[in-house]
Amino acid sequence: MNGCKKAFVNFAGVVLAASMFSAFAQPNCNVDSFETSDWLICSQKTFDALDTALNDQYKKAQASLAPDNRKLLIDVQRSWVKFKEEYCETLYQKAEAGEAAALKKWSCLLHTTNGRLNELMYLQTGMTNDGFYNATLAMVGKDNAMTMEAAAQRLGGEPLVDPVWQHYVAGHCEMAYGLFREDLDLCGQRMRFQLPINR
Repeated sequence: MNGCKKAFVNFAGVVLAASMFSAFAQPNCNVDSFETSDWLICSQKTFDALDTALNDQYKKAQASLAPDNRKLLIDVQRSWVKFKEEYCETLYQKAEAGEAAALKKWSCLLHTTNGRLNELMYLQTGMTNDGFYNATLAMVGKDNAMTMEAAAQRLGGEPLVDPVWQHYVAGHCEMAYGLFREDLDLCGQRMRFQLPINR
């Protein structure tokens, strides 16, 4: 067997072994199960897929933005990652010990990651996916029973007093204002509305 052929056989063997290990090491997600252990497996697999989509969208956002906004996007993304990790860990620590706490953390990771994915798509399209403005207009109503600001404040809920969150929101809303002229206060309330856990 010549050197090239031998190297290919060795490489193919490594790839085959890695794929077999991966297949045996990772249990399957059983979506029909009501067992918490299966929910945890499915949550992790869903999160992995969502995280991959988020990373792809982040790269697309970087490619589509002007240089100044690219620098701001890096800072905003770092703030979001820090917020997500600290916030979800706090929820985990406050939950009852065991699998329920782990489910709470996975739920938090899924919601915050999905929220960030929507925000990254918004930076490229100007389209929001959370229904915030439709809900705000519905609350205002045809008879203007409530102001837009009051409706937005009610939908956004109590302000989240967290410096990492506030830094993330300020940077993201600065980009949203620069790109789409979204009102800074409404942008922050929209982002808060989108965070469904522990509102």
